[in-house]
Amino acid sequence: EGELLREGGDALILAIGSRVHACLAAAEAAERETGKAVAVFNARFVKPLPETQILAHTRGVEKILIVEENARMGGFSSAVLECLADNDALQGKKIVRLGLPDAFIEHGPQKSLRALAGLDQQGVKASLLALLAQPAA
Repeated sequence: EGELLREGGDALILAIGSRVHACLAAAEAAERETGKAVAVFNARFVKPLPETQILAHTRGVEKILIVEENARMGGFSSAVLECLADNDALQGKKIVRLGLPDAFIEHGPQKSLRALAGLDQQGVKASLLALLAQPAA
């Protein structure tokens, strides 16, 4: 099973793997700046996906940020979207997916590559702030 690491009702970050700690830090920084409480859920596994927990945590939240250090296509965020679609739980949701694009990634230091892909703490925070700033549906 996954683990809810931080509670909040204004948005939810679903994270997995090496990006979980960056997501926690970004959620804390965003709350200091905006006053909005952001929950962070560490899914821990893609297979099997903790579907029951994901459905429970997304139930009352409109704004969802999914973060993974993997390809978006066919990765964790795709599995989450399939789970939500299969359970008729997508309506009224604003979902942003952060992950690697479906393109060749240059070689280099992980820190630099994460920053280029928007997967470092600053990139996650920027995406989260943009999501929080969107008007309600």
